[in-house]
Amino acid sequence: MSERAGMHEDYRATGLSLNGHPVAFLREGLRKEGIVRCGDLPHLRDGRRIQLTGLVLMRQRPGTANGTMFVTIEDETGTANLIVWKDVQEKYRRPLLASPLMDCKGRLQKEGDVIHVVVLSLEDRAPLLQGSELLKARDFR
Repeated sequence: MSERAGMHEDYRATGLSLNGHPVAFLREGLRKEGIVRCGDLPHLRDGRRIQLTGLVLMRQRPGTANGTMFVTIEDETGTANLIVWKDVQEKYRRPLLASPLMDCKGRLQKEGDVIHVVVLSLEDRAPLLQGSELLKARDFR
């Protein structure tokens, strides 16, 4: 079994893998598109417009957040926390709620050690993953 096939079987069975990360297999193409890695966010300047692609780990819309949604995505280098305002939620509803692999364009927001990306647009990138139906987001709503 190839490394990629083994990783997909791990995700199918357990929802994670110690044998690689799905985004790692896409990295070269993502790099050519100018997509940054989650692990690089601490080294980028505050306010910069960036583009990230990652697996959706969770989506939250706490009752105390006035309709704001918080999404955590993950690539092979780490995680990124996304802030999705109501107007962006409405415009990109389908990828926001259904995509297991999302592309996010947004503005980097850093305050001390706290890093967020304020989302400007979202795109479903699940077709990039072979067997993407095996990769389900873990939602806590």
